[in-house]
Amino acid sequence: MSRKKDQDKGGKTNGIAMQSFSRLPVFLLTGGTENSRADYVRRLMVELTQSSLTAVFHRKGDGSNPYTLTMLAQRYDLVIVNSGIESPETPIMLAAFTGGEAGAPSWSLSWEEGWPRFIAGLLEKLREYGRRTPVWGCVLIGGRSSRMGRPKHLLKDGRGKTWLENTIATLHPLLDGVVISGGGVLPEAVATAHRLPDIPGVVGPLTGILAAGRWQPLVSWLLVACDMPQVSAEAVSWLLAGRRPGCWGRVPKFAGNDRLEPLLAWYDFRSIHLFEEQLYSGNMRIGEAAGDMRIDHPIIPEELCSAWENVNTPEQLQAVER
Repeated sequence: MSRKKDQDKGGKTNGIAMQSFSRLPVFLLTGGTENSRADYVRRLMVELTQSSLTAVFHRKGDGSNPYTLTMLAQRYDLVIVNSGIESPETPIMLAAFTGGEAGAPSWSLSWEEGWPRFIAGLLEKLREYGRRTPVWGCVLIGGRSSRMGRPKHLLKDGRGKTWLENTIATLHPLLDGVVISGGGVLPEAVATAHRLPDIPGVVGPLTGILAAGRWQPLVSWLLVACDMPQVSAEAVSWLLAGRRPGCWGRVPKFAGNDRLEPLLAWYDFRSIHLFEEQLYSGNMRIGEAAGDMRIDHPIIPEELCSAWENVNTPEQLQAVER
């Protein structure tokens, strides 16, 4: 399905089921007998756990419709679909799951090649699928700006460009798309940018990441606050370079400080349900889910620290301008 059609669906679940499996780690298990495949999966699950990966084995009779498998792919690093066909003369193999789409699987991995080689090939496939996941940016605006006294996204630099314009201009060449979350007047230069509505009853940055995840459920998100005027391409590239299988986000912190910086951070689409669970617990602090063990918390390199400095007061603004 084309990106435009995805957007027209607005992220609704009836559109998700029609998504191509070409970038979802849903693999088909074939060959051998039912018992030998079960033994194979048990061994594989142990190996994946040791690599901090989560997987689910979708057994015959559980239903293998695209909707169900897509929902599983939003919660697990790997979904293994049992073919359910007895084939003792055929080696056990993992292959691309086509979801009923035309054409034969584009690849397969055989256990007969040796377990270490098989695991190495599987991890590389998971990295490849991760690289296929689009990355979108969500810029947060609309805070109260009570200490600054005026909307921070409309503050201008020495060239007369607003902070919001500069942030979007920095993100566009690096990402697959950029949206804005929050209320307030937009500068004319970005007035046509796509804007996500707030979620009723949800306040703060949590409404931004949830609105983004619900709108585009199968892309990963770079969440950026509008009051970080020194966001750089180098900082964004550093964040995205650390993506790996089993990592559901990268929320960094400064050296010597345990406080996380969730408002210039990358979140995999699997992390969205962590924020959904947090919402239903009544906790509106985005840092709660951002601290999950499945999310990495790297130390920000010293030369990139300025990108995470937010500006809240006129005094801080003067310091940045100087």
